[in-house]
Amino acid sequence: MDEPVLDPEERLRRAGHVILDGVVAAEADPDLVPCGTNPVELAFGHLLEIGAVELMMDDESEELELDISPLMGGVMLVVRRLVAELAARDGVDPETVVMSVRAAIDQAAG
Repeated sequence: MDEPVLDPEERLRRAGHVILDGVVAAEADPDLVPCGTNPVELAFGHLLEIGAVELMMDDESEELELDISPLMGGVMLVVRRLVAELAARDGVDPETVVMSVRAAIDQAAG
C-alpha cells in the first residue's frame, strides 16, 4: 500500500523530526542496532519515505533533478527553534546566538 501524499507543512514537520532522529542516532552505539545497520542511515532513510528528498527526471532536458526543498525546510524549523531556545536560555537575542555558532563552526574548521 502506498504512503499517503503529505501536505507541505506536514512534510516539513516530519523532516524536522527526522533531522532530530539523526542527531540522536549519531550518538547511538552501532553494536546495538540490528543487522549492523548504521543508525544515522536508518534515521535519514525516512527522508525518502516522507518525500523530503525527491529525485526526478526532467523529460525535456533528460537530466536528473534533485529536490531537497522539504529537507531544507525541516532543517530550518529545527535550527530556528534551537536558536530561539538558546537565546531565551541565555537571555540574548537570536543574532548573538547565530554569531556564536558561526564562530564555533569557524574554529572547528581550523
